[in-house]
Amino acid sequence: MLNIGNEKVSLCSGLTRRSFLQVGVAGMAGMWLPDLMKLEAQGSVDGSRARIKNCITIFLVGSPGHLDTWDLKPQAPSEVRGKYNPIRTNVNGIQICEHFPLMARKMDKIALIRSLHHRTGATHENGQRWMMTGHDFNADAVKPHTGSVISRVFGPKSELPANVILPGPIGNTGAGNFHGQTAGYIGSAHEPFFLGADPAAPNFRVGDLEVPAGMSASRLDARRELLGQLDQLQRRTESRTTQTHDSSYDRAFRLLTSQRARDAFDLNLEPARLRDRYGRNTFGQSCLMARRLIEGGVRYVTVNHFDTVFGQTCWDMHADGGGLNNTYLDYERHLCPQFDWAFTALLDDLEQKGLLQETVVAVLSEFGRTPRLNGRGGRDHYPNAWTNFLAGGNIRGGQVIGSTDRIGSRPHDNPIEPPQVLASIYHGMGINLDTTTMPGPGERPIRLVEAEPIRQLF
Repeated sequence: MLNIGNEKVSLCSGLTRRSFLQVGVAGMAGMWLPDLMKLEAQGSVDGSRARIKNCITIFLVGSPGHLDTWDLKPQAPSEVRGKYNPIRTNVNGIQICEHFPLMARKMDKIALIRSLHHRTGATHENGQRWMMTGHDFNADAVKPHTGSVISRVFGPKSELPANVILPGPIGNTGAGNFHGQTAGYIGSAHEPFFLGADPAAPNFRVGDLEVPAGMSASRLDARRELLGQLDQLQRRTESRTTQTHDSSYDRAFRLLTSQRARDAFDLNLEPARLRDRYGRNTFGQSCLMARRLIEGGVRYVTVNHFDTVFGQTCWDMHADGGGLNNTYLDYERHLCPQFDWAFTALLDDLEQKGLLQETVVAVLSEFGRTPRLNGRGGRDHYPNAWTNFLAGGNIRGGQVIGSTDRIGSRPHDNPIEPPQVLASIYHGMGINLDTTTMPGPGERPIRLVEAEPIRQLF
């Protein structure tokens, strides 16, 4: 069974299998080639000269407290500064939390943005929408995920989709279903491709991508013909902007039967020592798979560090004693070490494979956390200030962009808003934001994002 959006496609009559590949109804088609050629001809896109060819976004669902991670305030009052001490990094004058010792050795490759903020609201979903799309929105005007935009502009390089999200979509984070991880108005042809499985699970096998044993080529072809007819019907019901794409079902079958695709998802092809280096957990193995997918031709990979904030150890440290009971102990024993290992392993691995110079790694989150500890010793949602960071490509590492005031409550200088971060990724990948538009609702051309790139990054 292959899940294509909400449609279940049987691959063998009567067979019950764990489905883990999910895409939109027309979910794997690329942009029209003529449109890309037109954008290149008018100078709106110059992928050949862009230093950044790929992007891996690590999204820290729940959001770490900036004062406890990458913007410590050791001189602040005790109710502000928290438990952790800053440590030196390999860049003079830049300090981060003591629980990121591996990251501290790589600060020369990393650009910290300490003055992020937004004013929309303090829910996880507000921040997710901002950082995933560059917009906030409601159900009437859903904006596309950044990876979907990249898929629409450049299309896929190979049998693999252009835009993949690991290990699965964000689920319940408290305030609705709009997290910013869909293709929105640009059409189902550019929906993210969700792995939908745990790559660290003992029973995770690349065999899930294979045609079931006993299915003949003629039966597979019959399925392909039937699904092609469904695809034709889908094209007639969608807007004209998605009517000339390749058959999404044909792409799904090519992925299903492609050795290259199976290899890209097969972590067993990696040395055990490298898998250990990333961490034998869902996040670590997802980061390793992200590198394999970039190496295999995927343009944009998002790794969600957690899919919910309820009933599990995650960055959402309210310390409420119930379903949101994450505390300092969770940070120092679990979260910080897990991130430190996987993130630095990813940078090392990309560099050793010769991919770091053309791949930007963006670590993003919804918001910061309250400068003052709550009565339980935790921190609550706080969109007025937080820190995210980028590395790789032609990003100028070893710098801090912006700062917060003495208690981390608001930007002190160079305030940065979420759309500027995504504008920087688009710019780095060779997209001219002044001349590149997407077909919006009613096919009205609209700008990708209402912001300019952060020039200090380049």
